[in-house]
Amino acid sequence: MKFKLVPICFGMLMLLLVTSCNDSTTTPAPEKDPDAYTNANGINGGILFDKFWSVESGFDQANPNIAKLNASSDFFRCKQCHAWDLLGRNGSYNNRAPKTNRPNIADRNLRTTAKNLSAQALFNAIKNGINTPRRDISADLSGYNPATNATVGDQMPKFSQILTDAQIWNLVKFLKVEALDVTQLYDATYSGTYPTGTSVYSNIGKDGDAAVGLEFYKAKCQVCHGVDGKQIANLDATPGMTTGKFVRSKPNELQHKIKFGQLGTIAPLDMKATPGTITDFKNLYKVLADVVLFPN
Repeated sequence: MKFKLVPICFGMLMLLLVTSCNDSTTTPAPEKDPDAYTNANGINGGILFDKFWSVESGFDQANPNIAKLNASSDFFRCKQCHAWDLLGRNGSYNNRAPKTNRPNIADRNLRTTAKNLSAQALFNAIKNGINTPRRDISADLSGYNPATNATVGDQMPKFSQILTDAQIWNLVKFLKVEALDVTQLYDATYSGTYPTGTSVYSNIGKDGDAAVGLEFYKAKCQVCHGVDGKQIANLDATPGMTTGKFVRSKPNELQHKIKFGQLGTIAPLDMKATPGTITDFKNLYKVLADVVLFPN
């Protein structure tokens, strides 16, 4: 038996090839960020992360929950559970044990979470959670005990009851864009097991330029902190704490307060958010780590 070959026109052949290629290689377009995220304010988000009901954040001071938020402050502040470096109990807060007035530290690397989730998914996680119970604003926290009664107190608040969508988008923008990557500012060794771990900081201001950092300090910080960082006594209400000592002992915390401000301070010494790049803060850390220029 003989088979007869039927010619296929060139145009039809190309159509078949293109269709075949498209069917096997086409990938969906990347998800577009919501406009609410694009227009969000990440600096305000950093303030919200510190204490979302502060005056500086723009939170409504007539909100009926203010009294409860102040009475149980550490059960609502994001930084309390996730730490200034966003590493939770796996970073600088590996020794911040719970007390009757503050919950356990989260076992989550929030920096990695923020990086891996889309802006919309992160918004949903903050607002509604991811398969984990949330604490109602009406929950009684007066009986919290980390040894015997910690379940409800260790839950995240139902932020859908407390924050507006715009505020949550600001938090998302902070986490994905404005939060500083502390691994670029210093080296740290975390040892032991929460809540009795230890943190050792070194190479503060890694890769920074101290001379450039000193000029930044003179322009942004010296007017309040003085030439040697000792003009404001007992920083952070800690006896003997100077600017130099602070950066050497708490580099995890200082970076946030420089960039997003120290909440609750009073003019003319109010420490506002200080704009800058990661390079600016590397340089600043480098010079502040100098024990001669900025002694304890």
